[in-house]
Amino acid sequence: MNRISRRLTFQFVAQLVLFIGVMALGTLVLIVYIGLQTEKHAGADPEGLRELGSFRYSFAVKGGQAVVDAAWASALPERGGWLQVVSPEGAVLASTAAPADVPGQYAPGELFAFWKKKLPFPYALTINRVEKDGKTYIVVYGEKRKAEQALQQALPAFDGRTLSPASEQALRQQQASLRIYGPDGRLLHAFGEESAPRPEAALGDMLGSAADAGKTEAEEAVHFDPATRQTWIVRTSDGMSAEAGEGMERIISNAFLAYFIGLAAFILILSYVYGVRFGRPFRAMLEFIEQLASGNYTQPPRTGKGKSRGSGDRLRKPKGSFRLFREVGESLEGLRLELARSEQLRNRLEQTREEWITGVSHDLKTPLSSISGYAHVLESASYSWSEEELRTIGRTLREKSDFMSELIEDLSLTYRLKNNALPLDRKPSDVNEVVRRAVVAFMNDPQAASYAITFSPSGSPVIYPVDRKWFTRIVDNMISNAIKHNPAGTAIDIAVNEEAGRGFSVTIRDNGAGMDPRTLDRLFDRYYRGTNTEETTSGSGLGMTIAKQLTLAHGGEIAVRSEPGEGTEIVLRFGRA
Repeated sequence: MNRISRRLTFQFVAQLVLFIGVMALGTLVLIVYIGLQTEKHAGADPEGLRELGSFRYSFAVKGGQAVVDAAWASALPERGGWLQVVSPEGAVLASTAAPADVPGQYAPGELFAFWKKKLPFPYALTINRVEKDGKTYIVVYGEKRKAEQALQQALPAFDGRTLSPASEQALRQQQASLRIYGPDGRLLHAFGEESAPRPEAALGDMLGSAADAGKTEAEEAVHFDPATRQTWIVRTSDGMSAEAGEGMERIISNAFLAYFIGLAAFILILSYVYGVRFGRPFRAMLEFIEQLASGNYTQPPRTGKGKSRGSGDRLRKPKGSFRLFREVGESLEGLRLELARSEQLRNRLEQTREEWITGVSHDLKTPLSSISGYAHVLESASYSWSEEELRTIGRTLREKSDFMSELIEDLSLTYRLKNNALPLDRKPSDVNEVVRRAVVAFMNDPQAASYAITFSPSGSPVIYPVDRKWFTRIVDNMISNAIKHNPAGTAIDIAVNEEAGRGFSVTIRDNGAGMDPRTLDRLFDRYYRGTNTEETTSGSGLGMTIAKQLTLAHGGEIAVRSEPGEGTEIVLRFGRA
C-alpha cells in the first residue's frame, strides 16, 4: 500500500503544480496582452504616446538615417501636430508636418527653453530621448496650444453675461469648455462641452488642474481679470484621447474579466476531471464490494469492444485512473477468488455431508436391524437355542456393534484432528518395523487373502519419532482403501524408502482400477466415499481424511498419482528426525 500512497501523493502534487502553472501562464498572458494593447493604443494616438518610451516607435533608423514612421506621418496632420527627430547637437535629422515657424536647427539650450516656456513658443512640446543602435535621438512632438487659443478667442466674445454664438460653437467644435468664477470662487457662467462643471473653484483645485495640464502641455488655460476679479478657465479635451482612455479601461476590464472567467472555468474543469479520476475507481470498488457482499462471486460479463459491464473487470485489468488503485483491485480480485473457492468448498462439503449422512444412516440402520431382529427373536420365541446358535448370534451382535462403534470413533477422531485436540505420544521408532507389523496384519487377514500384498523395507533402519498407534492407523487406512476399491487379485506393494538429505517416504502402490480426476480431487475430503457404483459404499467415508490428518500431525505430506485402469500410487513423505 506504500506504492498507492506514493502514487496518490504524486497525483496531488502534479495537480497542484498544474494549477499553479496554469495560473502563472494565464497571468503572464494577461500582462503581455495588456502591455500589447497599451502599446497599440499608444501607437495609434499621440496623446496616448506621450508616456515615456512611447516615441520609440515613431521613427526608425535605416542606413544610418532617421525615418519617421508612415503611420505617424499620416496621423499627425489630422491632429494638428508635428514631429522632429533631433540629434544631441540640435540638428534636425527627420521631420514631418512641421510648420514654417518651427526651427530646423536648435542652438544649445534653445529647445530646452522652448520646452520650459522660458522663451515664447506657440506650440506645446513633448520631448523624449530614445536610444537606438547605440545612438541617442531626441524626439520632439509639438501641437498648437488649443486651450490658450480658445481662451484668447473667448475673451473678446464675452459681453459680461453671454458668449457669442460663434465663439460658443467654436468651443464645442474644439471639444473645449469655458468656466467663469467670481471673486468668491463661485461659478458664474459655463459654456462649452463639460458636462459637470465644479460649482466652486479654489486655489488648490486650480493648482491640481495645472499640474494635470502640465503633463500634456495643452489641456487647460487660466486667465484672471484684475478689473472684475473673475477667473476664466478653459479646458480642452481630445476626443480621441478620451475615447482611447475609455477604450483602454474597457480592454483592461475585459482582460481581467476574461482571466477570472477562464480561471474559474479551469478550476471547474479540473475539479470535474479530478472528481471523475478518483470517483470512478472508488465507485467501482464499492460496487465490487457490494457484489461480493451479496454473495455474487462471478466475473462481470464483457460487453462491447473489450469493455466490462461491471466494475470487477476494470479492477482486475486497471486502465487510466484505475491504475492508481491497482493493488486494491488486485486484493479485491484475490478476495473474490478466495470467496468463490470457499463457497464452492462449502457447497461441496454440504453436498458430501448430506451424502455421507445418507450413507452412514444406511450403514447404521443395517446392523441395528440385525441387532433389533435378534433381540426380538431372543425375547419372544419359545425356542431352545443351542450353544452354537447362541455363539453365532453373539458374534453377529458383536460385529454389528463393533461396526457402529468404529463409525462413531472415526467421526470423533476426525474432528479431534481437525481441532488439534488429539495428543500424540511420539517416540523414536524404526519405521520399517512399524509398517511391517501393519502389513503382516493384513497378510494374515482372511478378507485380504485374495490380494497380493507385499512389503519392501529400506536398506537400513529408519528412525523417526512416531506415535505407533496412530502411525499404524495411517498405513491401515491406506491398505484398507486399496483393498476396498480394487478387485480381487490386485497387487498391493508397501515400501519404505530413504531419501538422501530429505528424510524418508512410505509408498503404497497398486495396479488396480485407479481413479478418475474427480475422485482423485476429492480423495481426502471428509465424508467422501467414491462414485463407483460397483464398489461397496460401506464405511465411514473418513478413512483417507483421517490418514491425511495423521500424516500432517506427524510432520509429513501426501502425494497421489492415479490413472483409470493403471492403478494408484500414494507417497507419504516425512522429513528428517
